[in-house]
Amino acid sequence: MNYQNFKMQLIELVQEEITLECDDEVEVALTRVPKNNGIVMDGMVFSKNGENASPIVYLDEYYEFWKKGVAIDQLVEKILWNYGHCESRLKFPPDFFKNYEKMKSHIYYKVINYEKNREQLKEMPHIRILDMAMVFYYRVENVEPAATIMIQNSHLKMWKIAPKELEENARKYTCLHLPAEFLTMAQLAGIDEEMIGEMERAAGVERVPMYILTNKERQLGAGAIFYPGILKQAEELLGESFYVLPSSIHECILVPGGDRFSQEELAEMVTEINEDHVDPREVLSDMAYYYRKEDGKLHI
Repeated sequence: MNYQNFKMQLIELVQEEITLECDDEVEVALTRVPKNNGIVMDGMVFSKNGENASPIVYLDEYYEFWKKGVAIDQLVEKILWNYGHCESRLKFPPDFFKNYEKMKSHIYYKVINYEKNREQLKEMPHIRILDMAMVFYYRVENVEPAATIMIQNSHLKMWKIAPKELEENARKYTCLHLPAEFLTMAQLAGIDEEMIGEMERAAGVERVPMYILTNKERQLGAGAIFYPGILKQAEELLGESFYVLPSSIHECILVPGGDRFSQEELAEMVTEINEDHVDPREVLSDMAYYYRKEDGKLHI
């Protein structure tokens, strides 16, 4: 069974089961959902009369499960469980999204690639920074993993606020609720620092101090490089100049400056890693940014 036939059969089976199980009428349909970096994913959307939020289950991973031998009936059961788990938590009062004052403490920012998202950015308030764009989202806190709703230009019109107010608010609550975190490579991998030091000394290898910069949840944390004072903290760790390698939308790698590497070499390394090891939806940039103490800014 090819992917197209799989999708149609899965949706048909889920609709049959949910009609039998649910008292309220729920309609299941296929939808195409634009994601980060211009990628479009197939989703199964659940719509119920009177509800202002519709859960979506993405189908790609279920097709991979099926190809590995998982029975389609088991996939239907898993999808219905996921729907039931999320549906009760995605209920909002009818006027909830109209009340900016109630929402604003859960509006955060993240950074994405500007060029790869140019079309989507036409409909979204954003701030261009280097080759990135700062965009804004509302985080639904009572589901796991947290669901997000991207802020559109239409929301600003409804709320009657200016983009600058949205930006200032999002910067405030992103820093407050998702504080930055510096990690060594060993900490990220869960390896003892002393053991690594002993191995390096035995091998006669000089360690290059590198740090991961992200947020406390290690999700959508690359934007931490724009937290107030964070580059100054990185300067204290790494020296007067350093490079920032955007390894994904979730984190950046900080590397000391000097003559160990050139900016061009590091950019080539970032590009290669993006192509071979990073989910296309999570690529942030193929650039390597250089921090200068003189102006306290990043440069391409």
